[in-house]
Amino acid sequence: YGDHRDLHTAYRRQRQMCIRDRFMIIKKILLILFLNTISFSNEKFNDTQILIMLKEYFKETPNAPTLLGHRFYQNRNNRIIQLEVDADFEDINTSLLFSFKAISLIANLANKEFNRGILILHSKPNNLPVIAETDITCAQQFFIYEKMGEKKWRKDCLSIKHN
Repeated sequence: YGDHRDLHTAYRRQRQMCIRDRFMIIKKILLILFLNTISFSNEKFNDTQILIMLKEYFKETPNAPTLLGHRFYQNRNNRIIQLEVDADFEDINTSLLFSFKAISLIANLANKEFNRGILILHSKPNNLPVIAETDITCAQQFFIYEKMGEKKWRKDCLSIKHN
């Protein structure tokens, strides 16, 4: 016949999973709210602190592309944030937008000004990466301040190279 305790154990396990899932969703929402809130604050962070926030943003955001690497560097008159991500081929546009939004948010928090963002997108079916570059001030007008639309940002601020 069956032991009624099995039913209670299954119910308890289901309830624990629901509680855990709710906690993870709340944690992710709070992270996104935190990054959006501090983007508008005057507090600025060093490269180490920015890197921690960047990794958390990619790790905790649902359906985010996989962050493979990063680099912060100076090149002539430009201070550059470079990200390398692994994206599904079907979601490459979503990954591009997500990654440049992350670059825009992070650049807004830096105590040293970044003015260029470079994104290297890898996708499984294609062996060659796509390299995209944006002017960060221009990207922030779209991603943070919403003073321009995606079409204008793509036309005026974004360059994409296929190797």
